[in-house]
Amino acid sequence: MNKKYQIFVSSTYNDLKYERQVAIDTIMKLRQIPAGMELFSATGENQFEMIKPVIYESDYYLLIVAGKYGTICEDTGLSYTEMEYDFAVQNHKRVIAFVNDDPDNLPFSDREVTDKMRRKLKKFRKKVMTNKMVKMWHDKEELFQSIPISISTVIEMYPSNTCWIHVDENDIYTPIGNYVALKEWLQIEMKDNVELYYNNLEKSVLQLKKEATGLCLAIDVPKKSAEPYLDEFAGFSIRMTSETRDWVRYVLNEYHLLIDYSLKADEKISMWIEIKGYSIEMYKQAFPLESGEKKRISISLKDFMEDADDWKKIKEICLVFRPVEKRTTGMLEMHGVKLGR
Repeated sequence: MNKKYQIFVSSTYNDLKYERQVAIDTIMKLRQIPAGMELFSATGENQFEMIKPVIYESDYYLLIVAGKYGTICEDTGLSYTEMEYDFAVQNHKRVIAFVNDDPDNLPFSDREVTDKMRRKLKKFRKKVMTNKMVKMWHDKEELFQSIPISISTVIEMYPSNTCWIHVDENDIYTPIGNYVALKEWLQIEMKDNVELYYNNLEKSVLQLKKEATGLCLAIDVPKKSAEPYLDEFAGFSIRMTSETRDWVRYVLNEYHLLIDYSLKADEKISMWIEIKGYSIEMYKQAFPLESGEKKRISISLKDFMEDADDWKKIKEICLVFRPVEKRTTGMLEMHGVKLGR
């Protein structure tokens, strides 16, 4: 498939004009799409507001740091370069950073001369260097050699789940059948994929009623045990199929996990929702369930995305009940679990 990744190039401007142009030319030679502040004629905060959606739409974020901290935004006290970096990190963009190893020995015109600006640059460098994709450079030749190698390596090791695709049904290089657009919602199949489990509780706590039209469970949640350190819970897991295991594009595009249910219960009850991968638990939170028909839980998952790669490997959703202050019984019917807007 003819994929192209958009790479946003960020740096201070006047001192790194040539370096930026080399980075942009390199991205084009690698048959990818460069983006950056050169696209805009506005300045200051107006420019930053225009740049934010371009960073958001980019697949990777390339940063060059040398001896200048850059123009400072009066509202934040940060340079626009640092604001771009923070926005990219907050939106889970894969960062490719190049940091000069000795900014104090750069030419006078290319470094900060006041203590205040040097401190700001030092703090920003420290922040950037906590990122695992950082390459130190000493001179321009070393930087220019590192840029194509680093870009190619990062794309190979961490292929983005978003990209630009040339789709043409008459183009032999782009099989249109290989491109799967995001659905308005992704239904998570429960039939034959649900399993009950218990920990230090009797099986009477949860019982699956197979004669029901949907997924229906009889609930008999006991009172809390007198043993404070006893871990007691019962629940059911919805195992992911091959079609519903990869959520990353839905999460990146701000879909929600939607759980539709009906509950008949004699007391208030809470249910823990846990989303588990093969090696990490991405999400865990308790929700109070409301008695009545056609209730919905809506969870925005984007705020919980530490690493996009984790959302490629969703193993199961677990819905868990723990002992409460007063024994609670009822009937819970799950009408549907899906990802949707």
